[in-house]
Amino acid sequence: MKRSAPVAALTAALFAATGAAAAEQKPTFESLDKNGDGKVSVQEASAHDGLFVAFKNLDGNKDGELTREEFARYQG
Repeated sequence: MKRSAPVAALTAALFAATGAAAAEQKPTFESLDKNGDGKVSVQEASAHDGLFVAFKNLDGNKDGELTREEFARYQG
């Protein structure tokens, strides 16, 4: 089945918008704190690329973990 150019363009735009929305979605603190210790370790943060990249700058006291307050800057 051949699609017309406008339908194909609309389909591509919808897929791109869906992908962009998913990429912008930031995880919650609770979803990342897998062991429930009230902190997000660098290992836990590695499950989310954007947070992993930002981790070093967010970890204000450089202890290798993000508190809720430090994580809140990422949610900003």
